[in-house]
Amino acid sequence: MCTRLPGLLRPFLLRRLKAEVERGIPPKKELTIYCKLTPEQITTYKAILKNNVDVLNSGSGATGSRVKLMNTMMQLRKACNHPYLFDGVEDKSLDPFGEHLVTHSGKLVLLDKLLPRLQNKGSRVLVFSQMTR
Repeated sequence: MCTRLPGLLRPFLLRRLKAEVERGIPPKKELTIYCKLTPEQITTYKAILKNNVDVLNSGSGATGSRVKLMNTMMQLRKACNHPYLFDGVEDKSLDPFGEHLVTHSGKLVLLDKLLPRLQNKGSRVLVFSQMTR
């Protein structure tokens, strides 16, 4: 049954490549830029490490410790994106759409400097994020 499935589905699926649809699109350019963490991000990052030092020191042989290690890694990823991803970090007395949203994240500081330059050159930018919050 599984070997016949692709043949059965082929008439119902449409797969088109970029080159088949639009030939004038230039090839994608990908540039990796490393940026520094802001002081707020560093504080959050260190707090996560201090609270989970026993997980980091133990071997990841047991299933439970491996799950805790994966959770810790996810928390560190969140800290690298923006410290406001954690409850209670954002100062609620500030404007919810103020400049502090940009200045508290190294990635956003860099993006804030980079986007106007790219816009002036007529570049188009796609920003992709896996964080949904």
